[in-house]
Amino acid sequence: MSFSDIVKNLDFYKNIQVDIREKTAAGGAVSLVSAVLMGILFLAETNSYIQGTPVHSITIDDHDNTSPTAGAFWVNFDVTFPAVTCDHISVDVEDRLGSRIFDIQKNVEKIPLDPEGVESAILPDVHHTTAPDGHVSMKELQEVVQNQDIFTRSNDSVMLEAQNFEEWVQGHEWALVNFRVDWCPWCQMLVPVWKSAAAILNTRNSLVQMATVECTEHMELCKNAGVTAFPTVKLYHFGKHVPPDYKGKRTVNDIVHYAETAAISKEEAEKAGANVSSVHRSDVGCTVVGHLFVHKVPGRIQFTLKSDQHSFSREHVNFTHQVHHLSFNDIPETEQEMEAIMLDHQIQDKVSKWLSQTFTSHTKHTTHEHYLKVVEYEYKNRGFGWANANRIYEHSISSHSYATDIHLPSVKFHYDLSPMQVTVEYQSRPWFSFITMVCALIGGAWSIMSVVNDIASSSELGKSFFADAKTLRARS
Repeated sequence: MSFSDIVKNLDFYKNIQVDIREKTAAGGAVSLVSAVLMGILFLAETNSYIQGTPVHSITIDDHDNTSPTAGAFWVNFDVTFPAVTCDHISVDVEDRLGSRIFDIQKNVEKIPLDPEGVESAILPDVHHTTAPDGHVSMKELQEVVQNQDIFTRSNDSVMLEAQNFEEWVQGHEWALVNFRVDWCPWCQMLVPVWKSAAAILNTRNSLVQMATVECTEHMELCKNAGVTAFPTVKLYHFGKHVPPDYKGKRTVNDIVHYAETAAISKEEAEKAGANVSSVHRSDVGCTVVGHLFVHKVPGRIQFTLKSDQHSFSREHVNFTHQVHHLSFNDIPETEQEMEAIMLDHQIQDKVSKWLSQTFTSHTKHTTHEHYLKVVEYEYKNRGFGWANANRIYEHSISSHSYATDIHLPSVKFHYDLSPMQVTVEYQSRPWFSFITMVCALIGGAWSIMSVVNDIASSSELGKSFFADAKTLRARS
């Protein structure tokens, strides 16, 4: 007996002669389904093998601290305040190292919102350019100062009330109105300047009329006008508010110059796309968007009202807010990398859990505090034979609110980093496990579809179905 005969006797897969096998329509249909099913199972198993199985482990965060950006990271935020204007919102950062930075402007954008929540035009402060020296001459100032009666309360500029406010401003081509309260020291310091400017404009026969609203007595009028800080100076043209509110120097020279260039201010506001057709300011809210560079130590980010030339009424500060996004990430090397992180929805869904939650101030003087516990996650992804690591920061949220009679209401985000790091590593199975599973899937699918084929070929239902199909084909 030859070697080939010996091998032939060991054949487990004996062939059946082709002439005794019959091809059927049912068998062809089952074969097509079988091929598609086995292909899908093979691709799914191959993808599962390449991606690997996630394995979680917890370790001490011991990353290299020698890089220039070690010990710091970005905080990204997008918060809307529907009842606070952008004029005086301050973004502050404090931490355990003693760092205290107030009213941060870099990488922070404040977008005005109308009552419907639609973004309004962002008006730069360039409208309020510094007046040239000598716009009001020393002679004019001396004449005003010599007239001591002008500084008495009875000789104030026109005093407006809620009943006659709209009628008065509509009756003048240009009106400059000072909204103030008695208890405000900044308002008291403005009184002699305001009266002097009004007197000089009168002597110059200016078209601009100056008036005052005492908000202590007419707080509802001031609230409707969008006044939250005192003093606030607003410009009106035939009863229509011309934004933005005056933010220039509070000197006689600057206020007179601003009044006499009112037409230019209106023209600039219209060019910027501002609404100059309503009695009161159209923007009532503000969206604050940005990212901050902070130390990796416990700290807080605070949104509050700040000004070194205004006083605020706690009664009318409503810090209801909606958090669209807040997340942490490592310092990107380039601006393009930062944009890629912010636009990656898969990453953002993991690192920001806020889902545009709204936190409402149900009572006056309400301060909101959010406590965030930040945990670093390192994802080690395995794909096609190489590994790359992604580090992201997830956080838990605990929110509280309370009424305070001591400080101005505010919104605070306290963050604290965990010393532990969660590592998620995708580990692949051994190659022989993959081959075994592929063989099991293909073999199992083949066996099951063989049973289905036998049933379809031998049952009356299968025979009648394919017979009817053959009849229809013959008729056509």
